Amino acid sequence: MTSAVFTDEWGQALAEASGGREAIPGLSGVIDLGIGKTVQARLSIVDGRAIGSSEEEAGGHIPFTGAQLEAWQNGELNLTQAYTKGDLKATGKTGHLLAALELLDDRSIVDGLPRPSV
Repeated sequence: MTSAVFTDEWGQALAEASGGREAIPGLSGVIDLGIGKTVQARLSIVDGRAIGSSEEEAGGHIPFTGAQLEAWQNGELNLTQAYTKGDLKATGKTGHLLAALELLDDRSIVDGLPRPSV
């Protein structure tokens, strides 16, 4: 059984880490993150910055496999490229997905986040 990776603590750390980013107007959405079909967190992104958990309906879902999660955490997987190639099976509205992928591919932010094991 996989432990939760995308916890409230992780979402808060992402919000804090991305708070200092330059705003990217319009790059916004609500996205579900998880391992496989299991949703572990719903994240709100506004103008390219995570603002934390959301109660709004998600506009997209990014379901990582265990191997994808590990590769992404290690900086070996670019999520946008994997999605474009069809290797990352993200679903939903394009704008929501692009907001999440752009943020989650920013290594200057992601490398400092908590890294629970899969």
